[in-house]
Amino acid sequence: MRKLLLAVLGLVGSAFALRRVFRSDETIEWEDAPLTGKLTTVDGVAVHHLDQGYGSAVVLIHGFGGHTFSFRKNVPALAEHYRVIAVDLKGFGYTERPRQSDYSLTAQARMVVGLMDALGIESAAVVGHSMGGEVAMRIAAGFPERVDKLVLVASVSGDRFPSLPPTPIMKPFMAAFGRLTSRFLLRRGFYDRAKLTEEVREGYRGPRRIRGFTDGIYQLFRDWRHDRPIAFDKITQPTLILWARAEKLPSWMLSRLRKRLPQAEVRYVEEAGHLVLEEQPEAANRLMLRFLAPVEVPVEVSEVARGKAPDPDASLEVAS
Repeated sequence: MRKLLLAVLGLVGSAFALRRVFRSDETIEWEDAPLTGKLTTVDGVAVHHLDQGYGSAVVLIHGFGGHTFSFRKNVPALAEHYRVIAVDLKGFGYTERPRQSDYSLTAQARMVVGLMDALGIESAAVVGHSMGGEVAMRIAAGFPERVDKLVLVASVSGDRFPSLPPTPIMKPFMAAFGRLTSRFLLRRGFYDRAKLTEEVREGYRGPRRIRGFTDGIYQLFRDWRHDRPIAFDKITQPTLILWARAEKLPSWMLSRLRKRLPQAEVRYVEEAGHLVLEEQPEAANRLMLRFLAPVEVPVEVSEVARGKAPDPDASLEVAS
């Protein structure tokens, strides 16, 4: 009887544990989600975006697990000089999550260009963070006339690695995978984890509660396997690469970006991790504004950003 009781308790405990692991955070209908920006329909998909400022356009594209919230410390500074568009990619943030759609990064790039069309933007400087860097590069390569300048912030290199194809049997695990991955990436993204406050966690966590988030992640993994290699030889726009000194991405990614984009300038930001725009926004904003010139940057700010990098390469610069 004692063994039977222990077995029953074990089964009950396992059931509760599995229920917790496989539970879905998706409790909000997309139509009821509290938007912070605007919705514009692109090829039948309602795309959420911020639109602030006036003048030449700057388009901001977030990384995996991010959304327009990721740029809340950058948009105001850039919008003093430019018209700034921060976009939520399909499957992320508050953009609609259609079930039957192409979630590849090539399709995401076309969606961003479609948004530019809808907003009357002929060309723009395009800024991409992490995975958004690959989307930005695909826009620059596939639609070169639409990109004036390119800024890659802690960007992936565009490489693909052999992996098992996603199958429907994986779907029940996607909620747990998304939850754990988001927590892991947030923690590793900071140089100073004291800056990872509950407010920041909640800001990134919010869109995960919208129904369709898990399906969107699954479709992203399914579809980006079909992306063709980036035509780096077609990327001829002036390019800035921002890289954090405490970056957790493998250093070979930066090396490959520099080799594939030999015209690119490289700037390091001190005391920052992968979420460099979140952790050191003032330094990142200074460097982006100087690159996106003509913009008058105050002399004292300019001097602060003109430190010497320990790397002997004259193209490198440090901001702190």
